[in-house]
Amino acid sequence: MVKKITIALLFFLFYSFLSFAQNTFKTIVKDYVTRELLMGVVVSVENTTNGTTSNERGEVLLNNVPDGNQRIAFYLVGYKKMIAPFYFPQKSSDFVIYLVPSQTDLEEITVSSTRTNSRIDDLPTKVEVLGQEDMDEESTIVPGNVTSILGDLSIITIQRTNQINGNEAIRMQGLDAKYTQIMRDGLPLYGGFSGSLGVLAIPPLDLKQVEIIKGSASTLYGGGAIGGLINFISKTPKDSAEAVITLNATTLGEGNVNAFASGKKKKLGATLFTGINVKQATDINGEGFTDIPSDENYSIHPRLFFEPNSKTTIIIGISSIYDKRKGGDIDAVIYGPSTRHPFLQEELSFRNTIDLSISKQSSKQNTLILKTAASAFQRDINYSGFIFNGTQYSSYSEINDLIHWKKHTLVIGLNFISENFVATKIDAPQFTNYNYYTTGSFLQDDWQVFKKISFQLGLRYDYHNTFGSFLLPRISMFYKVGPKFSFRLAAGTGYKTPSIFDVAEPSSKLSSVNKDVASEKSTGLNSDINYHTILFDELRFELNQAFYYTNIRHPIILTSDANGTLITGNGMYEVNSYGTDTYIRLVFDDLELYLGYNHTESFQLYDSITYNMPFNPKDKLSGTLAYEIEGKWRMGVEASYSGNQYIYNNKKVPNFLFMAAVIERKFKRANLVLNCENLLDVRQTQFEPIVEGSRQNPIYKPLWGPIEGRVINLSIKIKI
Repeated sequence: MVKKITIALLFFLFYSFLSFAQNTFKTIVKDYVTRELLMGVVVSVENTTNGTTSNERGEVLLNNVPDGNQRIAFYLVGYKKMIAPFYFPQKSSDFVIYLVPSQTDLEEITVSSTRTNSRIDDLPTKVEVLGQEDMDEESTIVPGNVTSILGDLSIITIQRTNQINGNEAIRMQGLDAKYTQIMRDGLPLYGGFSGSLGVLAIPPLDLKQVEIIKGSASTLYGGGAIGGLINFISKTPKDSAEAVITLNATTLGEGNVNAFASGKKKKLGATLFTGINVKQATDINGEGFTDIPSDENYSIHPRLFFEPNSKTTIIIGISSIYDKRKGGDIDAVIYGPSTRHPFLQEELSFRNTIDLSISKQSSKQNTLILKTAASAFQRDINYSGFIFNGTQYSSYSEINDLIHWKKHTLVIGLNFISENFVATKIDAPQFTNYNYYTTGSFLQDDWQVFKKISFQLGLRYDYHNTFGSFLLPRISMFYKVGPKFSFRLAAGTGYKTPSIFDVAEPSSKLSSVNKDVASEKSTGLNSDINYHTILFDELRFELNQAFYYTNIRHPIILTSDANGTLITGNGMYEVNSYGTDTYIRLVFDDLELYLGYNHTESFQLYDSITYNMPFNPKDKLSGTLAYEIEGKWRMGVEASYSGNQYIYNNKKVPNFLFMAAVIERKFKRANLVLNCENLLDVRQTQFEPIVEGSRQNPIYKPLWGPIEGRVINLSIKIKI
């Protein structure tokens, strides 16, 4: 009995000693830039297994910290790791720890497409951003264009619209490509004749980020943004000079050399991008016709930044892109057309743009912005003897006032858009030049009603010189339930004026648009739920669940008269599209998993019959798994499954799985990448021939799947 009492007493004394020698560490963790509370921060005593995580209020409670000098580590994905010394026992626990984002430049976490330059988490409008890190990775993996990285998103479908010239288009929410508005630095200059070739041939090395708005977004930018909006944002100079060169070669004979440099000194800054992208004509399937046309693409994009004072910024940019393509009979492409091999299509395009932006902050509450741009797009087509050569002159000018007033952020503006087509030589007598212009005014109010609830109210009025006037209201609501959960709901209207180049490629039977054709009008609804948390104290979980609906009236279609003349008109049906888009992201240490699923029902609704919208995979499942050893290795695999896709007349096509893998070795001043697209070598020709008819008069079938097959590329990025 005495022995048991003695043991119990010794145990009690030992436990009391440990309790006296151990301490509790208390603090609160916040974002250094936004001062928001941070949940899920891993906090530990360095070189021990003693750790915990911050709760939803940013509070940290770390027990059993020994006396004396200790080093406490703080870590959260997306932030720089912090290690700070502390002495225990502490005299006070009344302090806050601030973590610095991995990208400390505030512009890296803001969105410009909404004009308010707000943080993405505070926007009533749902915007998905592919940031600087995504662009840096893509500039080495697929350096030639942005097609691959956009196609990774489950809500976006990239469709090859023309096998002969290799042109591609973006489809969002199951709608035709013409309903997605493409912009560069907020300038919508990719419409009409100028939007028909090479829009996606923008190298990611020249981009800071890509902003994607899903659903109607016509308040700020006018007609066209019915299915969504994609804004490509150019890089800006950093405080320190940088220069990057990427070299790339593929197994299909494609070569890329791209270079970017930037610098900043006092009030002046500059960026310069230049690139050469060359593809050789290739007949992959052995049908005697090019699956990949020969393509020579040269681009240059200098920008000058001037800040005469801390409140004024002036940006001047010039962009020139020269593109020459040849497609058709592979023998005609290589050796020139002949009697046996006459089928050849040659296209030359030359796009030149100059833009100016002036931002003046007159007070803490007021910023005045003026931007203007002019573009000339020349496209010359020689289609086995048929000539269609012309130039589209486009311009966009806008002045807007950004006003911060109590609980309101107002954007008030006026804009002017022109589109002028001038033919130089056209073998289509029914087609004539046209000159369109649109004047518009808009108002948008981001209203912070309560701390957790905000509204965005928008109204636009446009007048088109040929197709009349349009009034476009829009409203969206954002409810931040708590630090883990938020909800958005938006409704808006849109319109699309008739354009022959939205529905037809140039031909000898092409005719101009009749001014009596009605413009397309739309109504759209969008909502999404966002949730993020930390599971099992280590696994970061993010979920975005979106729902959408779009109705389009008076769709523009192409018909022909008794003489075969192609005429634009309004279809006797409506377009309805509705669906759901799910995004899940899991992060565990250096392992990251992304899963996306999109289901879209999109159809043409007649009085007595329904047709599925062509080239819309009703089910698209995407996934990416990536692992990184910081500063050394990065590797990943991705997959995309497209199912239940239809083409014209409700004809269903086979489902297919597309896979890719990449491995990257990082050095101090260079990155080396080995990448493989289409691992399973899936091709449409495995299911059906894509060219029929004779060598003299081929007939091309619609493209609904990959045609290039497996492609391996090796690239290197050198930082100077």
